[in-house]
Amino acid sequence: MTWWPRQRVKVETGRELGENELDAALAVPKDDRLWRALHQLIDTAEENAHENANANMDPATVMAGYVGGAAHLKMLREELLSRREAGIKLMGGEAPNRPE
Repeated sequence: MTWWPRQRVKVETGRELGENELDAALAVPKDDRLWRALHQLIDTAEENAHENANANMDPATVMAGYVGGAAHLKMLREELLSRREAGIKLMGGEAPNRPE
């Protein structure tokens, strides 16, 4: 039986942001250093997930885990981009054309 770690790290900084607050918080220029750093980390994690999936074909459940991880990273990226666009619109600006 495979053991999966159950420890999670949660950064607690106060109450959770509302939907509009999340969108507004992400309404940053695409050359913002934090925005670029976040996407760079996602890129690296996605590459690692794909490499690990290719290297771990057996058992199939291990490969599937890495593929699922890569899919979730892609969904995270899309969520960040969508919220950034919504935040820019919310702040009265025009949303940029994708892709970025």
